[in-house]
Amino acid sequence: MRHPWRRGLLAMVVGLLVAGCFAPSPPMFGDGEAVPEEASRVPLPVRPGPDGTWALNAPVAGLLGQGRTLVRLDDAENGGWRLALPAEFAVTSSQPGSAHSALVRADRVVLVGGRGGRRGPSAIAGLDPERGLLTWRHTLPPDSQVFLSESGFEVLTAVCRPGSCRLTGWDPWSGGLQWTRVVSGAVRVVDACRVEARATVDGLSGDGCGFYLVTPDRVGTVDPDDGGLRWQAGPRPPEGTVDRIFEDNDRVIMVTTPAKGSCRATVLADGVTSGDGDRGWRYSFVWDQPQAPRDAHTGCRWDRTLPLTVGFRMLLPGTKGALVVDPYFGTLRPSRRLAPGEYLVTDGTMNEIIRAPDRPDRLLNAGPGQLVRPHGLSPAARSVTDGFWQDGRRLLLLDHRGNTLWEGTSDCQAFRHSFKDIGGSLTYCDGNDLVTLRPVHKD
Repeated sequence: MRHPWRRGLLAMVVGLLVAGCFAPSPPMFGDGEAVPEEASRVPLPVRPGPDGTWALNAPVAGLLGQGRTLVRLDDAENGGWRLALPAEFAVTSSQPGSAHSALVRADRVVLVGGRGGRRGPSAIAGLDPERGLLTWRHTLPPDSQVFLSESGFEVLTAVCRPGSCRLTGWDPWSGGLQWTRVVSGAVRVVDACRVEARATVDGLSGDGCGFYLVTPDRVGTVDPDDGGLRWQAGPRPPEGTVDRIFEDNDRVIMVTTPAKGSCRATVLADGVTSGDGDRGWRYSFVWDQPQAPRDAHTGCRWDRTLPLTVGFRMLLPGTKGALVVDPYFGTLRPSRRLAPGEYLVTDGTMNEIIRAPDRPDRLLNAGPGQLVRPHGLSPAARSVTDGFWQDGRRLLLLDHRGNTLWEGTSDCQAFRHSFKDIGGSLTYCDGNDLVTLRPVHKD
């Protein structure tokens, strides 16, 4: 044999490849075999609100905040701290950008203040997440809006008056002024993340986030780096007050509030960036959300905090029954109308569940033998991560057949550590302790 070393080298390479291909997968909740093991147990650093959630819960940054207490949890990479916040910056709202809320993108944190009798946010302040200190503060004019860019590198504040909006960009680290611009004709600024609740559990934006300028004639975006404007080449905004804008595969979708008295609303989806022959779509209807109380101003059953997107679907809540459409194609493709009184909800999975008072839940698109949820769980149950469910205080891990692998109780809403880490560690409240569980395989 002329080169025996070659054959040996080839055998070694093949062995490594085979070992890599068939190496056992790391344990994950939901794989049917992993069980929980305590990774940490610490005294509860800040108690959640009455509903079992914290106004600020950003697991990637390790932050928990409720009221005037803000903490960073201690872990292997970062030291923990506890900060007593000024009353102005007490964290009581889970709606990012509103008064008494927090804006978080990775390690960039901006607190939004509020004062009694004041319209809108009163100030913004920067937080140093390493030291747990407020490092800068800026007072805001009345009726200000506050946004954090998708990258987290810029804070935008907006103040709109009849006929114009003043926009200002700030550095979230130093609080330094980066740019300011007055836009004539703009009547409002709409945040695509906020209105459709597309901010993820880890404090990062979902796809299609950003803020839009809306005028009577056009819609535009703002470059957070320098305040430059980019006006959409699509059709004019629909008549009425546009208060929801979001994107679906580069298609901009605008929704108006229901008109006072008539409750008529319009959805307009542009077709500019979608290729040859794509017209976009428009749909007008009489707004009626069966799960919402009547709005005092419009007289309509309407709640703008209820998202119109559920899973991969968009819900157009009309008096004849909600129309369920693909948000990209809308009424250009076949749609499905729910019965009056029905609406869509989700449970933390990708299931789209039809719900109505005094009727059992059912799936919008159920496969053969597919259950709405595992046996023994109530309609209030939610999936925390693959295989792990919380139903009230019950917390349980199920295998693929629905058998219970582990069960406990939680005095708060359990949460996983990353939006992308499905099947990974999760944290819950065991009495006065905050407990983190990690998946392990039995011996």
